[in-house]
Amino acid sequence: MDKEFEYFQIGQKGILIRDNKVLIVKLADQIDIWDLPGGRLDKGEMAEKAFKREIKEEIGFNDFAILGIVDHEIWRTQNGTPFCGIANLIKNEKDDIKLSFEHTEFKWICEDEIYNYKYIWQNMERMIKNGFRYNKLFKQNEK
Repeated sequence: MDKEFEYFQIGQKGILIRDNKVLIVKLADQIDIWDLPGGRLDKGEMAEKAFKREIKEEIGFNDFAILGIVDHEIWRTQNGTPFCGIANLIKNEKDDIKLSFEHTEFKWICEDEIYNYKYIWQNMERMIKNGFRYNKLFKQNEK
């Protein structure tokens, strides 16, 4: 008997923390919905290449370090499509944020402000919280 497997859409987000604040971006096409920079893989695209492309498109970074995956979530979209969302901790200390047309503004928020915003992905608050946790571990290891 042949098995059938799910085919997922994959989205990747970047958690960028500077001075103990995380970058969030406000979506242009939705009212009061916030997000992390990133996006989906195009058909046939490799994950790391897609992630770098999305970060460049959304916040203008050509050069940044991917420190690692800090969280993921699997769910079905409103139309039933299986979706896997991945949150990566990234590092870039120097470049200015240059927003794409997909966003109207950005903010740097503290860890205790995470729950003051509504996000595009379910459990994005947890992902950001884990980003802060892993960022602290990376900083400890740098010492």
